[in-house]
Amino acid sequence: MPNVGNHFADRVRGKMVRLFQRLADPCLFTPSDGSAPFTRLVSLDDNGAEIAASSNEYIPELISRAEFLQSEGAVNSGDEFALGTVDSAGEFVPNGQQGRLTQRVSMDSVSVAFIYIQIEA
Repeated sequence: MPNVGNHFADRVRGKMVRLFQRLADPCLFTPSDGSAPFTRLVSLDDNGAEIAASSNEYIPELISRAEFLQSEGAVNSGDEFALGTVDSAGEFVPNGQQGRLTQRVSMDSVSVAFIYIQIEA
């Protein structure tokens, strides 16, 4: 008898990847290990709905998170990304927004999420 549980999990994972691909934006991803930059997808969570506890508990600190598909490559603290679009020739065109990943927040079989800080272009 085939393992129905694994088949179901694979189908759910595939659907989650397709959903991520539809909702995410292209970015130019620059690994901190010196590897060549490459284009991949990122989903930003900048709505400020989650507030981190800061050293002064009376002053809330907003958290900005970036989520990446694990199937597109490794993601580590110190990696940087630039937001933009991909033109008709397949070239990445940056829009001036950049971020640096600081701390991993979560990871599952589909994606990994990091806190990021905005950096100047």
